[in-house]
Amino acid sequence: MSDDAARAAKTHLHQCLRWARAEVLPKLDGLDEYDVRRPMTRTGTNLLGLVKHLAFYEATYFGFVFDRPYPEPLPTVDQGFRNEDLMWVPADESREQVVDDYRRACRHADDTIEALPIDAVGHVPWWGAADVPLFSVLAHMVGETRQHLGHLDIIREQLDGRIGEDVEALSPEQEADFARRWRRTERAARVAGHRFTPAGFTPPTSLVDERFRLEPLGPQHNTADHAAWTSSIEHIRASPGYPDGDWPPDGGLTLEENLADLERHARDFETGRGFTFTVLEPAHGDVIGCVYLYPSAAEHDVVVQSWVRADRAHLDTPLADAVARWIDSDWPWSRPDRCGR
Repeated sequence: MSDDAARAAKTHLHQCLRWARAEVLPKLDGLDEYDVRRPMTRTGTNLLGLVKHLAFYEATYFGFVFDRPYPEPLPTVDQGFRNEDLMWVPADESREQVVDDYRRACRHADDTIEALPIDAVGHVPWWGAADVPLFSVLAHMVGETRQHLGHLDIIREQLDGRIGEDVEALSPEQEADFARRWRRTERAARVAGHRFTPAGFTPPTSLVDERFRLEPLGPQHNTADHAAWTSSIEHIRASPGYPDGDWPPDGGLTLEENLADLERHARDFETGRGFTFTVLEPAHGDVIGCVYLYPSAAEHDVVVQSWVRADRAHLDTPLADAVARWIDSDWPWSRPDRCGR
């Protein structure tokens, strides 16, 4: 590596470390003494303890490792050393002291980094006897800080929902978006982990009643399905289970867009992500409604939604009740969310 390349590499790594450090202390902002110290995992991980841990690493890796001892006493890293002992903060050790220690350790580390070339060698006893260049230690400390910054992020979000570099409160729009993402992720996890339907379960494909019959919704129903819901938008929106007022969409869908939606439902059925049934009039097979069985993201195990055409409004409750009995007898769920029915 040329001298210019070596200097550029050191400058870049040092800047990456500074960027990571700049996000550490804001994770404490706005929290009281209890919340910055309280254990947030079974192993006791906590915000202030992580800052204390990072201060020790900055002072150690850029201190005695390169024969540039930190000017304040540090725990000795020997066979009796326990890293976890430095990841909590006793009551008589103030937050200000831990924060100041971190800042001082970072300044000492900066002095070492600036004073030495990137190929300067040190010795990290717990890495073995081989020489270790400053390049490797810098890269390690960037990774160490980023790793624990991730822990800090998660803990702060658990404490008060605040995220990001500036630890700002979420806007109502962000709250709604994150809630939507959480539900989507939880539902996917339940499907993948066989919490929605057990492994090997074969879903029923038919429900027959003298007033209607159900079969899996697919592309073959596109024209009739499109005609059914577009004729009954206001009626469907007034049905239990459609509280958001965003489906059916105001502008409708083209036949091509509706086909894509039906193809998605068919793929969901095939892979067990959800089960959608078209509701057919028994005599002529005309589409008169739809039933959706999808995983819940809450305490229920399935969300049950249904609608019928406006000119079949008298079948709304009989259909919902028939589906409830069907779930009880033929499906693996015991806690259905019937959306207020």
